Amino acid sequence: MPVIPLWWESLAVTHQDVTVGRMKAPAGSSYRLPLDAKRRPTLPAALLAEAGIDATHELVARADGPGRLVLEDPLSVLAAFQGRVVEGKQARGFEGLLADDLLADREADAGG
Repeated sequence: MPVIPLWWESLAVTHQDVTVGRMKAPAGSSYRLPLDAKRRPTLPAALLAEAGIDATHELVARADGPGRLVLEDPLSVLAAFQGRVVEGKQARGFEGLLADDLLADREADAGG
């Protein structure tokens, strides 16, 4: 199989964000991950250590556009979602728990 250079390999910069045109190179190190016959990649220990992920950890995988896969810690996905909920509440002026607002709306709808 031919070796295709990564687009950011021509840059003499690592461990920081670099913008090339409209594409942003990822922060941190870059690793080639060959797939085995069953389409499984081998993740280098250094990559896992850099991301703070234990080798026995379960990850969430998702496609993020053509040619791009993202592997994430499920707890970081949850934390990001919770952060977006808090931001949404603040942007809309909600205070307190959303469940309290929902119960109040249901009581009002029931005529109580």
